[in-house]
Amino acid sequence: MADTFTVGNLKVKKLVEQAQIDSFVVTLPAEKKADVKDVILALHEEGLIEIEEI
Repeated sequence: MADTFTVGNLKVKKLVEQAQIDSFVVTLPAEKKADVKDVILALHEEGLIEIEEI
């Protein structure tokens, strides 16, 4: 299921299904969702994605 994409200078690899990512993002407070970088970091800290600088 290795779905990989880039955001800016980050390579992002999903470790779980999109539905699980969506469910997690819904639970984030609004201030964490204001910037895509904050969302990516939260997903990474939760172990739902891997990120790598490119």
